[in-house]
Amino acid sequence: MRNLITICLAAVLVCVFSMRAAEASSTLWDNGDTDGSNGYSNADPSAFGIRRTLLDDFVVTGPQWIVTDFHSFQTWSTLPPGSGYDYVLSFRYDAGGAPGTVFATADTVSYNEVATGRVWFSLLEYETHYVFDPIVLNPGTYWIEANVIGPENNFLMIRLDVTGSPCWTNYEDYGGLQSGFDIFGEDADLAFSLTGSVIPAPGAILLGSIGVGLVGWLRRRRTL
Repeated sequence: MRNLITICLAAVLVCVFSMRAAEASSTLWDNGDTDGSNGYSNADPSAFGIRRTLLDDFVVTGPQWIVTDFHSFQTWSTLPPGSGYDYVLSFRYDAGGAPGTVFATADTVSYNEVATGRVWFSLLEYETHYVFDPIVLNPGTYWIEANVIGPENNFLMIRLDVTGSPCWTNYEDYGGLQSGFDIFGEDADLAFSLTGSVIPAPGAILLGSIGVGLVGWLRRRRTL
């Protein structure tokens, strides 16, 4: 009997440790690093009187995810790092390989830019680290819409090797959603990644609770 309890306890503890490992921050989606081929311009209204955001798709597989971090690469035409002061980031449903309706908008927790040491087109590159309030995503295909907010036009770096659907652009005041090919003359992906944590399945949570209870029961038995 004691051996059986020991085996069951070991199995439950493995599940508990697996749950805790899943709670740690990990990469949900990585679209890959830029290949230095180009940077697609995005603009805050204060720059040119119009706003242009860039969009690309990503896929959530397996369980639900809590997403909290967005990383991208960018260059500024003339300004130093830190010229950006916020990020407008929205999540959209997929509409058959194109951006669909917006279902969530990220609320800023922190934003900063870090120099990568790389130079494209005589412009220094910076990696954007953007942290936002948690957004829960079920399995499926989604689109992320991104725009660095700053005093001038900047360029989000791309890669020509496309995963899934190529990026799109959104001119809010000048034609709305349009494919990246129609605007820039080529298909490409934005170089970005999303991080967060997996939400444990209800069964794993229940098993973990049973495990904690069993550990407490065994400890009480040993003290009697």
